[in-house]
Amino acid sequence: MQAYLDAGLAVAMINFRGSTGYGAAWRDALIGDIGGPELEDLNAGLDWLVQRGIADPRRAVVGGWSWGGYLTLMELGKHPDLWLCGVAGIPVADYELSYDDMSPELQAYDRALLGGRPDEVPTLMLDRNPINFADDVRVPVLFIIGENDSRCPYRQAMAYVDKLAARGHPHEVYVFGTGHGSFDTDEDVRQVRTILEFLATHVPGVQVPTS
Repeated sequence: MQAYLDAGLAVAMINFRGSTGYGAAWRDALIGDIGGPELEDLNAGLDWLVQRGIADPRRAVVGGWSWGGYLTLMELGKHPDLWLCGVAGIPVADYELSYDDMSPELQAYDRALLGGRPDEVPTLMLDRNPINFADDVRVPVLFIIGENDSRCPYRQAMAYVDKLAARGHPHEVYVFGTGHGSFDTDEDVRQVRTILEFLATHVPGVQVPTS
């Protein structure tokens, strides 16, 4: 986070429903309702920052990793007017395709979270699968994707990228060779620099530190 602060950004890390720290009911709010409560909480957080003069609504950026990458793509597709650009790190981008490529253990987790396989909850998937809203994205997107990611598999992330590419929408893709995280400090530094350079291109006032 310090790297983003040094570049001139204000950073908010929203503890949205579904995360830990506020009890079981808070954590379990997503069961059968993924991609709903979290967006409400993220948007409320942005509004709170804007109302207090901390955030400029004309320069707001959404970004996250893993489930945060999923929420980034959901925000960009369902609330495109709120954001100037987005950074989707190792995201769930096509939930149904992701399920097909997951390990049996992760598939079991998804069934518990969704209330069944993705094909058994079509109404939920129709409204909560990011790729269904890819054509509504209006701002540039940077993707950070792990080539051997078993949690948010490469194929489903690239399926979303391909939808943007098919209509010539501005986007960038950074692929690294490991899985759900790099486990390498030098690689982490390269990824942060890639993100900062992307933000400096699209967000007025952001500068990439020279050292």
